[in-house]
Amino acid sequence: MTDFDCYRPRLRAIAYRMLGSVADAEDAVQETALRWHRTDPSGIVNPEAWLVRACTRVSIDLLRRRRREAYVGPWLPEPAEEPAAEAPALAESLRLAFLLMLERLTPNERAAFLLREVFDTPYDEVAQTLGVSEQACRQYVSRARRHLADERARFTVAPRAEFDLMTRFGAALAAGDYNAMTTLLAADARMVSDGGGKVTAALNVVTGADKVARFFIGIAGKAPPDLKWTPTTLNGGLAIAGEAGGRIHGVLSLATDGELITSIFVQRNPDKLAHVTLN
Repeated sequence: MTDFDCYRPRLRAIAYRMLGSVADAEDAVQETALRWHRTDPSGIVNPEAWLVRACTRVSIDLLRRRRREAYVGPWLPEPAEEPAAEAPALAESLRLAFLLMLERLTPNERAAFLLREVFDTPYDEVAQTLGVSEQACRQYVSRARRHLADERARFTVAPRAEFDLMTRFGAALAAGDYNAMTTLLAADARMVSDGGGKVTAALNVVTGADKVARFFIGIAGKAPPDLKWTPTTLNGGLAIAGEAGGRIHGVLSLATDGELITSIFVQRNPDKLAHVTLN
């Protein structure tokens, strides 16, 4: 029987991008493993295709279940400590901004788009996974491209600019410098914070450079006195982690247009920070 573990990294990569959650992705991979070990291998011609199909279907079920559940405030993907991928499509698909965009798609559109555009899966295999015709599968991918086109054009990942902006914003944040923050933010910059109803966070998206800067000035006064902001790497890109008392209190990730910060994503939900470590 094929060793399941040799396919685990690919399955985890698919499940994480489908679900935006490290914990849920691990659950999807584990359920796929259980199904694999309960199946007679003699009837499986292509083990990898079978496993990808099973994992994707499990992920779709989990995604549909999550979307029926109530969530307090904005939802953000769970940070993942994965290195940047070499393939451009894989690298982009790790970014929080990209994962958040995928939330606009239906589960089938999301699966079709990821399998085809990110993991380069042939259309006939994607169609088999979703249980639809190849024509319907192409329509899913086409609709997903249209849904994401405008939003994807809003941000780029320029490593040097990202490093510079992240470093300068981290310094402004630590100093509580309103003017320094506003010079780094696009006029229509937005801030999305996820507290999950468990810690203090903005219950709505904050829009505009002035309001975003004022938000951070406001929370700075409520932060633990020993809070320290440290650069780290998450989702294949730079981030800033706020640590105090040996615990991560929040993680900030940015999206940029190459010159200014266009979006700031603040993950504060403790359930989504438990596995984050500084590197």
